[in-house]
Amino acid sequence: MQNQEQRGKVNPQAADLKDIECFVLDMDGTINLGERLIDGAKEYIEFMQEKGVPFYFFTNNSSKAPLDYVKKLERLGFSGMTRENIMTSGDVMIHYLKTHASDPRVYLAGTPELNRQFRDAGITLLPADTKTADFAVLGFDTSFDFAKADALCRLVADGVPFVATNIDRVCPLDGGRFLPDCASMACLVTHATGVEPKFVGKPFRETVDYILAKTGAKKERTAMVGDRLYTDIKTAVNGGIVGIAVLSGEISYQDIVEGDVAPDYILDSVYDIYSAIR
Repeated sequence: MQNQEQRGKVNPQAADLKDIECFVLDMDGTINLGERLIDGAKEYIEFMQEKGVPFYFFTNNSSKAPLDYVKKLERLGFSGMTRENIMTSGDVMIHYLKTHASDPRVYLAGTPELNRQFRDAGITLLPADTKTADFAVLGFDTSFDFAKADALCRLVADGVPFVATNIDRVCPLDGGRFLPDCASMACLVTHATGVEPKFVGKPFRETVDYILAKTGAKKERTAMVGDRLYTDIKTAVNGGIVGIAVLSGEISYQDIVEGDVAPDYILDSVYDIYSAIR
């Protein structure tokens, strides 16, 4: 990449923005910064609603119910949002389980919200004292305790496949604080059993598998939009869809130049998508 800063399409082989059939959007840093909308985000979303262009918000946070994100979007000023507009790493995990077993029986260490999401999807959840399971699943569990850790370790040590919703080590909070996230909890099980989990969610190919299965969109006409190279854009690279990096959040242009994850587009914000497709 040249030293001078480039904007727009940086991969000539990528589909034009006007030809994208499905946009999957990160939220914080892409659509909003905390409780403030990024300039142009509202116009962009409202335009896509008006034109009927499919769009979805994707979060790696599996601890909350999808409807919690609908409420957050409404609080930010968006109208007409439904569960259908939300994708989570919990959804990716459900799709993964169902594509690897016809009727998966699962021990899940997750929040009550994630448990409900699994049950609503028809996943059979087993109690902590179960002797066997098709999968031992770990989510970002803010209700994690010793009993859940013990159940996971026992099952994984007995050879039950160990899978986890997301590879995030921490969940950032305001003021520089954080919560230990799914990958940090997984380290406890790995340290005890010697078994590494299979992670899904961003940036893994399973996320794109789920997106394409849910939307029916063509891979080359599907885009992931985000402000993080090693989650959002790496998801696009791993799954073979269009990666659109926006500089409105975490990453800078220099991060892209110095990094080894190459987006197809570099834009200042989602307003540039709006400008291109309206």
